[in-house]
Amino acid sequence: MNSKNFLSALLVGLVPFAASFAADAADNDPSKGFYVGAAVGANWTRDSDITGTGINVGADFDTGWAGALTAGHAYGNGVRSEIELGRRGNDLDSLSGTTAGTGDVTAWSGMVNVLYDFKTGTPFTPYVGAGLGAARVSLDVRPIGSSRIDDSDTTLAYQGIAGVGYRLNESAQAFVDYRYFATSGLNLATAAGTSVDADYDNHTVMVGLRYHFGAPKPAPKAAATPAAAPTPAPAARPAPRNYLVFFDWDKADLTAEAKKIIATAAEDAKKGGIARIQATGHADRSGPAAYNMKLSMRRAVAVKAELQRLGVAEKDIAVVAKGEREPLVPTADGVREPQNRRVEVVFQ
Repeated sequence: MNSKNFLSALLVGLVPFAASFAADAADNDPSKGFYVGAAVGANWTRDSDITGTGINVGADFDTGWAGALTAGHAYGNGVRSEIELGRRGNDLDSLSGTTAGTGDVTAWSGMVNVLYDFKTGTPFTPYVGAGLGAARVSLDVRPIGSSRIDDSDTTLAYQGIAGVGYRLNESAQAFVDYRYFATSGLNLATAAGTSVDADYDNHTVMVGLRYHFGAPKPAPKAAATPAAAPTPAPAARPAPRNYLVFFDWDKADLTAEAKKIIATAAEDAKKGGIARIQATGHADRSGPAAYNMKLSMRRAVAVKAELQRLGVAEKDIAVVAKGEREPLVPTADGVREPQNRRVEVVFQ
């Protein structure tokens, strides 16, 4: 595959690659925003075939060095784009594998790279990418026949990148990567004016540092908030209590037993802060209904008077007469029933 075909395939493959990952990788790179970087490393330039009229020489180069400066932007979804200024240099080792020669090759490059960072959940971030740009390649080789080459050519350049970064802190990341860098064919001339063609491609390993501007700062630790003391449950309001005070037949006088029950009711009312008491008088069906209504009222009033004597305020006591209408034990008319001769004391 020639360089132009390779370049076309590279670009066609790169676009869907970046788009597919950008769609579903919103949290792949915690860094977002602009960054700058610098890297240095070793460079291995492959043997270059130098051909022209009457010239067919292979140039072998020593291991050299490489350096790069970058400025880019991380989009927060794993994708980065950057511009890169690079330089690579190698000394000539030999010509055609046997002939001693002198000289060197130097390449200055300007590239636009697109990269993708893979989230691992650790400080390590593997990444891959590709770049496209231009390179100014200078070749100084001698002897070439009876002449030499000392010429430069600016040509299309491309590269593939694979590496891994290590996050040092929220802003800085160290990295090491491998790059395959190549150009389209070089068109040069010897000192004698003979036109020659040459190729230039190499392998580069570099280590470097990237610094992200505006990287998110660690969220401040929230101050420990003392646990709120549990709110005491409101005191349960006592349920309404009923006290039954019973009377002898056709009487409204309080018996000794009745006074004990009223005393208990009065004590409970004062302890419980009861706001209102109702005393409801009743009678059995042994007499006329009108008479029984009046009798039930006298019984209720008697209970009220005793409550007042025991310290319950008059204004807090209501009296009601029911006569024979609400018997505790249903009976026929005219029946004497002790449980129906009563006053019900109710806390409200």
